[in-house]
Amino acid sequence: MPYVIPYTFKAGEKAIAEQINTNFSYIKQSMEQLNTTLSGQIYSCEDSLNSKIDDLEVDVQSTSDLISSRDEILKLGSIVPPDPTDDGQIPTANINLTADKIQTASILANSQIVMPTLENNTDFVNILFEFTIASEYTLTLPLNIKWVGGEIPEIVADGTTINRLIFDTTTGGTNWCGYFSQHSVTEG
Repeated sequence: MPYVIPYTFKAGEKAIAEQINTNFSYIKQSMEQLNTTLSGQIYSCEDSLNSKIDDLEVDVQSTSDLISSRDEILKLGSIVPPDPTDDGQIPTANINLTADKIQTASILANSQIVMPTLENNTDFVNILFEFTIASEYTLTLPLNIKWVGGEIPEIVADGTTINRLIFDTTTGGTNWCGYFSQHSVTEG
């Protein structure tokens, strides 16, 4: 229904009023078309955003699953010397690390770290090993580790200092990079 201007017209004004009504009708049709177009675009954007949100929720769930499994701490406990051999020698105790874990131990024997065997399709592994070692024992580090800074770390063997070794590989375990830090419990 066209908009009607309530007015008594003089000569010539009726034609102007009809033109105004025609313009209002055109504007109304244009606004309705714009409303239809914008409603469709809004619905399309809303649908697209909901799809993206669903994808992000799946990604967040996968990430949180990864994080919760990475936060698992494997306590190796006290590494005790193996039984003496027939000639009375005490062999070195193996510390068998596992892939993708945070591992802790108190080392109470001469020991050596044994890196894990990785599955063929494994590209990247990151291992954190925190330990204390008593002063009378030694720890042998694997030879296939390239230490950051080029120097083999000096392990603090006082029974209280927490030594941290971080190992990562991008070669499926053929070669490892090693990082080292320590924290003295007595100094805070």
